[in-house]
Amino acid sequence: MSLFKVNELTNQKETHTPASASVMGITHLAIGKVGQKIDDVIGIIAPGESKHYASMGEWSTHDLLFHFLNQTGPAEVYFTTWAISEFAIRQLYAFVSSGLITKLSGIFDYRNGIHKPAELQFLKQISTDIKAAKCHAKVTVIENETWGISIVSSANYTRNPRIEAGVICNSKEIAEFHKNWIVNELNNTSDFERNK
Repeated sequence: MSLFKVNELTNQKETHTPASASVMGITHLAIGKVGQKIDDVIGIIAPGESKHYASMGEWSTHDLLFHFLNQTGPAEVYFTTWAISEFAIRQLYAFVSSGLITKLSGIFDYRNGIHKPAELQFLKQISTDIKAAKCHAKVTVIENETWGISIVSSANYTRNPRIEAGVICNSKEIAEFHKNWIVNELNNTSDFERNK
């Protein structure tokens, strides 16, 4: 196993503006090699910790979501993606059915997100709020009373054999920032709303 880790601890405060948020804390850097599992590369995430990672196509965003749901327990999930596959939707359904996902809300790209009407209907049945939009962002928020994990990644909710990279942050403030702009977009009240 080849992991490159750098730990950095600072006491700087979190900062917020309407369109940004930042947290200083412990940072880990990890590169997953071919054949490595999420548990080996990412592991658990502590409060205030962020992990920057690169994956050699061994997992996708929905795999990271399920990995962290096993750590957090039942949670609300908010996501955005450019594309989502039937396989990922079925996995989401399993976690909603088991109660591990207590609320599911998301945005996908209106042209590339879902290719079959049946997939869209299936996703609508298991989600609280779902929307097609001009979306290229790949963000996932996992939130409950204890946890606030956000995943910002290049990977979609599809099986993906490509090199991907992202940042995972365990901060209630950062999770709230991402959740808020997603919810605002779902409600059509976002400052980020597009000219149609």
